[in-house]
Amino acid sequence: MSERKEIAWSQIYRPRTIEDCILPQRLKTSFQKYVNDGAVPSLTLTGTPGVGKTTVAKAMLEQIGCDYLVINGSSDNGIGILRTRMTNYATSLSMNGKRKVIIIDEADYLTPECQAAMRGVIEDVSDNCSFILTCNFKSKLIPALHSRAPIIEFRLVNEERPAMAQELLGRIKDILTKEKVTWTDDSVLIEVIMKYFPDYRKILNTLQHHAAQCNNVITTEILSDGVGGNIQE
Repeated sequence: MSERKEIAWSQIYRPRTIEDCILPQRLKTSFQKYVNDGAVPSLTLTGTPGVGKTTVAKAMLEQIGCDYLVINGSSDNGIGILRTRMTNYATSLSMNGKRKVIIIDEADYLTPECQAAMRGVIEDVSDNCSFILTCNFKSKLIPALHSRAPIIEFRLVNEERPAMAQELLGRIKDILTKEKVTWTDDSVLIEVIMKYFPDYRKILNTLQHHAAQCNNVITTEILSDGVGGNIQE
């Protein structure tokens, strides 16, 4: 079977290190400490869609060299997945002797029954496995999970936004150049960033979709309603 190849820019150019992630420095410092320590505790990463929660989780674990399993909480959200995939993975030994991690994307979709049962699992396997929960709405997770997987919020203060938007502009220009896509001028890219910031995934998906429609040129038409799209990951 041939290896699956990514086609979405948001995945092709996904940062592989914390240093490469576009984050406020206060968050980058915290995540980098976990990498430097060589282990990631159980955490809950919460924030709006597309801000990089899963990207950060994977970057940390790949830098450390951890074995990890990703579970989609919006589809695999019942008690059965906990009793089989999660428990079996969390209790088995890592091939490289390092701590294992389970990433549960969109954990706010887990059923209340599954969330309640996870309390015990997180504690029972704490010597071998951590859990990283990502969610858009932390209020949908039961308090017991908050205490076992402390919350880190991907929330920007106004003072942080200009520098991050500027860094994102530079990243976008680099991606477009690599993809041999031209643009009329930087103001068009800035308008796209302002429209969707801080949803990095939406920004890249919109640019990629427009480039495909417009012969690899980003024009002012991208700012009109109905142009753009969502490329599924």
